[in-house]
Amino acid sequence: MSSVPSCFPTLLAAWNEYDPAKLRSLVEASLTEDIAFTDPNYQIVGIDAFIAQVNEFRAEEGVKVRLVPTSGVDLHHDRARYSWAVVRPDGSRFEGFDAVALDLKQGKICRIDGFFGPLPPVIGA
Repeated sequence: MSSVPSCFPTLLAAWNEYDPAKLRSLVEASLTEDIAFTDPNYQIVGIDAFIAQVNEFRAEEGVKVRLVPTSGVDLHHDRARYSWAVVRPDGSRFEGFDAVALDLKQGKICRIDGFFGPLPPVIGA
């Protein structure tokens, strides 16, 4: 793949959208109906569960947290990875990265595996 599919910036926009109708529209445009999302805090399937998870995350983090990209999207075949940061209004942040699978026929993300923080050091190095 040479160009980044539109599902990536659309998904980023969804994380930063607070209007419920616009959030749903962005999620439906970027994720398959049966999206599988797993990170250290969640393991969910489906668009409704994803939207509920986004809203729960916002309730825990507070209003107006922003998700910002900290890398480009690295793509091959139907797989991609990218890094991000959650930035709070006070400037504090935490970072992570996602490894995703794409449904190439739909042009949407069908699986997201999220990781928080940097990779651990090599044991014994």
